[in-house]
Amino acid sequence: MKKSFCFALLLCSFSANALTLNAAIEAAVQNNAELRATQFTSVSAKHSADAQKSGYYPRADAGYAYKNSSEKAFGNVEEQFSQIGLELTYNLFNGGADKYSYLSASKKYEAEQYAESALKNDIILSVKKAYIEILKAKENIAVAERAVALLENQLKDINLSFSVGFVARNEVLKVESELASARQGLLTANSGYKTAIFSLEQITGINIPVNEPFETTNLNKNAGDYSALKDEMFNNRSEIKYMQSLVEAADYSRKAVRAGYLPKVNLGAGFYSYGQNLSPEGRDYTYDNETVVSASVGINLFDGFYKNRTLSAKQAEKTAIGWQLTDMKSKMDLQLKTALENLALAKSSLETAEKEVASAAENYRITQNRFLQKVATNTEVLDARVMLTRAESNRNTAKYNIYKAVAEIERIAEKGD
Repeated sequence: MKKSFCFALLLCSFSANALTLNAAIEAAVQNNAELRATQFTSVSAKHSADAQKSGYYPRADAGYAYKNSSEKAFGNVEEQFSQIGLELTYNLFNGGADKYSYLSASKKYEAEQYAESALKNDIILSVKKAYIEILKAKENIAVAERAVALLENQLKDINLSFSVGFVARNEVLKVESELASARQGLLTANSGYKTAIFSLEQITGINIPVNEPFETTNLNKNAGDYSALKDEMFNNRSEIKYMQSLVEAADYSRKAVRAGYLPKVNLGAGFYSYGQNLSPEGRDYTYDNETVVSASVGINLFDGFYKNRTLSAKQAEKTAIGWQLTDMKSKMDLQLKTALENLALAKSSLETAEKEVASAAENYRITQNRFLQKVATNTEVLDARVMLTRAESNRNTAKYNIYKAVAEIERIAEKGD
C-alpha cells in the first residue's frame, strides 16, 4: 500500500512539473510487464537453488502400516498387525553431488539476475530514445513554426508589391502555395510530437499530456574513448555475466554427474512400535518396540553408460555456451565501434549544420533586403527560406543524433549512472 501511495504521488508530480528523464525511467521500470515477469523468474530460480540445499540436511520419515489377514501366519501371530515408525537418515558422502547440484542451481539463479539486469537496461535505453524523440519532435515544431512565420511575412511583402503593380499575381500564388506547404509541415510536426509522446506512454505505462513540459538536463553529449569503453563493456555487461554464469552452472552440473562414480555413505536410525490390532499397543508373543541403527556404503558398478553419456552432454553444453559467449563479445565490440562512429558522425554533422544555419540565415537576411530593394526576385527569397529551414532541420537532427548515440554507447558499455 505504501509503495502504491508513493507511486501515485510520483504520477501527480508529472503533471505538476516537467517530466524528467529519471522520472520516466522510474515509471517504466516499475510498470514494465516483461521486467516484472523476469523478476519472478529470478525468484523461481532462487527457490530452486535453495531447494538444492536439502542434501545437506538429514531426512526424517514417519510411517504407519496396518495389515489384516484371513489366516494366521504361524505360531501365535495374530491375523492383525500394525506398525508405526520414525526413521532418520543422513548422507555422509555422495561424491559431492549435493554440493555441485547446489552450486549449479545457484549459478543459474545468478544468471537470471543478470538477465533481469540486461532487460532493465534495455528498457532504460528505450525510455531515453523515446524521450529524445519527443525533444527532437518539439524542436521540429519550432522549426516548422519559424518557416510559417517567415512565409507569412513574405506573403505580406509580396501582396504589398502586387498591390502597387511591382509583381505579377503568380508571384503571390507562389508564396501562398509555399505557405500552405509550410503549414502542412507544421501539422506533420505536431502529429510527430504526439506520436512520440504515445511511444513514451507505452514504454512508461503512464498518461502524458500533450502540453507536458520536458527537460534536457540529464542528456549527455560525451561518451569516452574506445579502449576505456571496451573494458567497461566486457567488465559490466549483464549479458556477458549471464553467459559466464551459465558456463559455471554447466560445469558444476557436469561435476554433479561425475560424483555418481564415487561411493555413497549413509547413516540411519529408526524407532518402531508394533501392535496386534489397529493401534500399535503391544504384542503378547514378542517385543513391542525396537531401535535400529544402520550404516551403508554403496557404489554403482554399471548403469548402462548413463553417467558417461550425461557427462559428454554436459561438457558439450558447457562448450556451446562458451562459444556463444565468444560470439556475443565479438558482436558487442562491433556495436560499440558502430555507436562511436555514429557519435562522431553526428558531432561532425552538427558542426557542419551550425555553419550551414549561420550561412543560410545570413543569406536569407541579405536576399530579403535585396527583395525589398527590388533587386532580388520573390523566387530567390523562397529559395533562401527553404535553405534556412533545411539547415535548421539538419541541425536539429544532428543534435539529437548525438544524444541517441551517447545513450546507445552507455547501454553497450553498461555505464553506471
